[in-house]
Amino acid sequence: MINNIDFKELESEKYWSFPRNTKKNIRDEAMNMIFSGTYLGARKMDGAYYRLVIDDDGSISLQGRNRSVSGDFLNKYDHVPHLHGFFGSLPSGTCLLGEIYFPDWEGSNHITTIMGCNTSKAIQRQEKGEHGAVHYYIFDIWAWDGESYLDKPAKERFKKLEEISQKYQDNYVTYAKYYDGAKLWDKLQEYLADGYEGVVITKKNSKPEPGKRTARKTLKIKKELQDTIDVIIIGANPPTKQYTGKSIGTWEYWFDPIENRKFKVEIDTYNRFMDGAPIVPVTKNWYNGWAGSLKIGVYRDGKVVQIGNLSGMKDEVLMNWKNYIGKVAEIVAMEIMDTEQKGLRHTRFLNWRPDKDPKDCQYEDIFGK
Repeated sequence: MINNIDFKELESEKYWSFPRNTKKNIRDEAMNMIFSGTYLGARKMDGAYYRLVIDDDGSISLQGRNRSVSGDFLNKYDHVPHLHGFFGSLPSGTCLLGEIYFPDWEGSNHITTIMGCNTSKAIQRQEKGEHGAVHYYIFDIWAWDGESYLDKPAKERFKKLEEISQKYQDNYVTYAKYYDGAKLWDKLQEYLADGYEGVVITKKNSKPEPGKRTARKTLKIKKELQDTIDVIIIGANPPTKQYTGKSIGTWEYWFDPIENRKFKVEIDTYNRFMDGAPIVPVTKNWYNGWAGSLKIGVYRDGKVVQIGNLSGMKDEVLMNWKNYIGKVAEIVAMEIMDTEQKGLRHTRFLNWRPDKDPKDCQYEDIFGK
């Protein structure tokens, strides 16, 4: 019990969905909701829902949506021993909502192979499997340190979650980061272009309603809102030189500008870099001399014109990009810029179209005449 509420027995809140309609109408409605400024949204992780409950007595439950034969929610706490330290560091009287997921192997069916089997097999599969241990993505808070948050609006709950994320951290735990308005729309396009599932948006002033599905309150905006476009590969862009990611402490590719020498990471490379040595981490593509991204185009008045770039391609394509010139690719683009300089933004590759003649990729089919 937490504040006289049995959070282990509360049903999960259900997402509302758009009624069946045309893609265009759904997309327009989603845009209106996001740009209204009345919603907050965060990335939708493609995993499986799990609620963490730490009762007032310190007992811990990690439960999904399924109940046992006796009617109780199944407790999967013992399936994730690598998370016990983090869970144990949180105060009693806490209830957090999240998703169990694999960072490099998304999909709820993959999580079932771990959370749906017995404890010993779950641990064994995480220890010996190529994807390692599962992670926990926290996106909402229903109680904290003995105080119920069921009467608090989303904007207050998410603000509290951000505060918690600064103090309680773990290598296997991430927190949802919320945006609104134009920034949320940009993030949605970025997530979809990177191949993620989409975002979940929630009305800023809405309160939790366990077991209910309230219209236009909390909903997923996913990749189904996209239309596909056929384009021609017409060239390549040079790669970014300097690496600026978060894995710099273990980064493999480096360059010494004084000696004009590329080299793989050595034992003291990172310490030398931190001490001010004139060496820089470089991107994998620059180190190997690959393309950074591909240029895409279509026919307009009998000539090929560039309308955007295509990133996120496999290494084999970027390594041998000249072999792909003239090929037709099916892509999605989350933004079609219908301004004076028309083009596509936030594109993502889907498939090759060997069945399509490049001359059938026409400018007017995308932007009109």
